[in-house]
Amino acid sequence: MKYELFFLNNIHDSMEMVNVELDPFLDLCRDRYFDEISMKHIILNLANCLELLIKYRLEREHWTLIFADLNKARYENYLDGDFASVDIKSGISRLKNICEIEYPFLASMRIYQYRNRLMHYTLNGIFEQIIKDVAGAMREVAEFVEKEILRDLPEEAQEDFQQSIADYRKYAETLVKLKM
Repeated sequence: MKYELFFLNNIHDSMEMVNVELDPFLDLCRDRYFDEISMKHIILNLANCLELLIKYRLEREHWTLIFADLNKARYENYLDGDFASVDIKSGISRLKNICEIEYPFLASMRIYQYRNRLMHYTLNGIFEQIIKDVAGAMREVAEFVEKEILRDLPEEAQEDFQQSIADYRKYAETLVKLKM
């Protein structure tokens, strides 16, 4: 049996997983309890979402741009998904230098740094700063999707992504007001 998870589904799932994790996280925070596991999943899914969105936008420009090494880009490997893909920093650089799309992604890059610490060692940080960065990254992702992704999506996908964007903005505002 063939299994295929399309790029847009993968992106949307990552966006929605952040929203799914935020509900119980915020409920527990209101009771003065910091849920480390939920925050871990929020960070991982938000970082994954950002990386996929950047690759999706690069792919729209040209399929070779999602290869880590442009000189090794082969269409057969692209179709099979059998290649090393561009890293987040290089992807942002390609957006700027090749696609002429410039987003600072400041909070999102801090989320990506948190992701790397979680995946490869230990995340140490200040709760308030992490929350601020999550909220900022959610706003950055929402803006990027709205300005660079949404218009080219099929109509049914646009509706799903618009709802996710609205949820991201709502949760970002809630996080900013959060007091522990």
